[in-house]
Amino acid sequence: MRNKLNTALFVLCFVGAVVLSSCRKMDDYKKFVAGGEISYTGKVDSVQIMSGRNRVLVKGLFLADPKVTSLKIFWNNYQDSVTVPVVRKNTVDTLSYFVSNIGEGVQNFVLFTYDASGNKSIPVYKTGKAYGDRYQASLANRGIASAQTESDGSTAIKWLGMDRLTGVFATEVEYTNTSGKTVTLRTPIDSSVTRLANFKTSSNIRYRTLFLPDTVSIDTFSTDYTTRYVPKFIQEDVTATYLKNTGSPFKSGAYDGSRWGSVADWTSNQGALNISNGKYGGFENRGGTGVLSFEAGWGLPALNNGLIYQTITLPAGNYSFKLSGIDQNKGGSRFIAVAEGTTLPDVNKISSQSIAFSDIASAELNFTLATAKTVSIGFAVTIDASGQYIKIGSVRLYKEAYQ
Repeated sequence: MRNKLNTALFVLCFVGAVVLSSCRKMDDYKKFVAGGEISYTGKVDSVQIMSGRNRVLVKGLFLADPKVTSLKIFWNNYQDSVTVPVVRKNTVDTLSYFVSNIGEGVQNFVLFTYDASGNKSIPVYKTGKAYGDRYQASLANRGIASAQTESDGSTAIKWLGMDRLTGVFATEVEYTNTSGKTVTLRTPIDSSVTRLANFKTSSNIRYRTLFLPDTVSIDTFSTDYTTRYVPKFIQEDVTATYLKNTGSPFKSGAYDGSRWGSVADWTSNQGALNISNGKYGGFENRGGTGVLSFEAGWGLPALNNGLIYQTITLPAGNYSFKLSGIDQNKGGSRFIAVAEGTTLPDVNKISSQSIAFSDIASAELNFTLATAKTVSIGFAVTIDASGQYIKIGSVRLYKEAYQ
């Protein structure tokens, strides 16, 4: 019985303590809200900060609270702010507001909404970034590998690559067409060539490169325009002026009356004359057409250091020596070459003693003479007797210039 009384007394005391504590907390709360109950407005939702040039675009949504009458945006550690009037019209209204005069770099933004009584929302924190002079100074125009009008009248710019991390996305080109009108083209960074339709020959282009600093940027940055002259490529056929017996067909000098001979008007060293004990070589009557020929095997001995060339005097300029009608297999050393003087270097000295050289398979040799020179131009070949051959149908010499 005594235990029951003790238990009842304990429970009664505990309940009394809880009630007393609750009353004290209520008194404390009343002191805290002595001026009345706290009222918060609905915060702006789905906030985005879009980067720009010394500015940002703040985007967001006003949802259910119709009491909101303004929005205040703070940045720069609350030292700067702007108030945006809000007029609620729909259940969901959108926020899109440009904040100007933002210092370059990362900024922390704090947003509050307010009602007509001055009650504000809980804060919304967002980080954004503005770009300015420092970013602008880091930008460079896209490089050009070449820009010219070809001999067929087509004009193209060939671009160099760029670091994509800079935000580059395109290059703008301005040019004058044949009607005298200014044409503007935008070439994406992924494109390596820009073709200029109806380009006014031998005139200037202007170009600049465009950048978006990041994926949420609202402002496009650009380099200053660069002006560049675009020359016309002139290719003059000077074959008949400087070379003799250039093919289609080639003519023979000495000839066996059937198939083999030496090639007329060209100098052939003893290495090129590997037929009939050094009597013939360099020319073949191939199906009724004369071709310039190197061949070893099928009963013919190896051809070691065979040189066939012409010696001519050329004025200063850029030249291209081109081959047509090539039929050959692989193996050995097979060069087109041009060298100063009255002979070609030996095959093993072509790389060190030539003005220029290339493989016969390329069908072209380009070279430049700074001054007028006497040069030897032609072929240097070594092939073995395993059945190796080279046949050339014709050659042409072009002088190239830009104007």
